[in-house]
Amino acid sequence: MDEVMQELFYHILENALERYYPCTAYEQWRGKRDAAGRTLWEQLPPAQKLLLEELQRSYDRTENCELEAMFLAAFDQCASLLSGHAPQAPI
Repeated sequence: MDEVMQELFYHILENALERYYPCTAYEQWRGKRDAAGRTLWEQLPPAQKLLLEELQRSYDRTENCELEAMFLAAFDQCASLLSGHAPQAPI
């Protein structure tokens, strides 16, 4: 992403994304995920807790990459809708 797109992406993450969660089942699934994670965490010995933390960081990075890819795809689609598709007449 170029600098402008990156600023827009982070602005959306910080200021707009949460407003769209109610349009999805995000809260419901986050609650289920967090409850299962707590239950699993309580059952693990220390060495496996470290591994689970590493796994969670990898999931977090992957999710962020997916959000970025979705942003780029949406950005390109919007740009495509705004551009003219008729051939331009020569000047």
